[in-house]
Amino acid sequence: MLTPRFTVLAPDNRGIGGSRGGAPFTLAGAADDTALVIADAGCALAGVIGVSMGGLIACHLAARRPDLVDRLVVASCPARLTPAHRRVLRFFELALGRLAPDEAAEALMAFAFGARFADAYPGFVDEAARLWAPEPADVPGALAQVAHLAAGFDLRPIAAAVGCPALVLAGEVDPLAPAAASAELAAAIPGARFRPVPEAAHSVFAEGGPELLEEILAFLSA
Repeated sequence: MLTPRFTVLAPDNRGIGGSRGGAPFTLAGAADDTALVIADAGCALAGVIGVSMGGLIACHLAARRPDLVDRLVVASCPARLTPAHRRVLRFFELALGRLAPDEAAEALMAFAFGARFADAYPGFVDEAARLWAPEPADVPGALAQVAHLAAGFDLRPIAAAVGCPALVLAGEVDPLAPAAASAELAAAIPGARFRPVPEAAHSVFAEGGPELLEEILAFLSA
């Protein structure tokens, strides 16, 4: 959906994929890495999309580099670490640390999609599990990312420094990043628009369907 209209950049975060090794993962460091990727691609300005942990990184990037980010879309992303979200991170720690990668991915699918979507598109959910399963070499890096988040984060002061137009999406039945947590983030970003997605869980881009995708494209193109 994006590539016909935009140049799409999707860097691996530190510790996984093509970014294994090197400096430890931090949200600020990941934002700075993304800024370097944008500059290296020769883009003067970028519309930035961040989902889940990627939303945390995207907010850091928009606040740290307002010269690079002209539009921001954040989905399924809490404003801060709460006791409930700490338990979510503990789930990821246990799933990644004790299960095989494909088993961890299967476990996540119970929370990644709402029941309506999962029942209607079981093959899609199966494929999502296959794609999400990390390579064994990426598990230490993924666990390091979880540990960094579990140490604590609060986006609200950072979000207040975001100066570009922002769209914050949330699944109304998301058990991993509840809609209220995303609404709190939207309230912290000056002028941000909050868009709940009915019956969606954590995977709002898929669950929202073509109508939501067109809405996102219109926002990025405005």
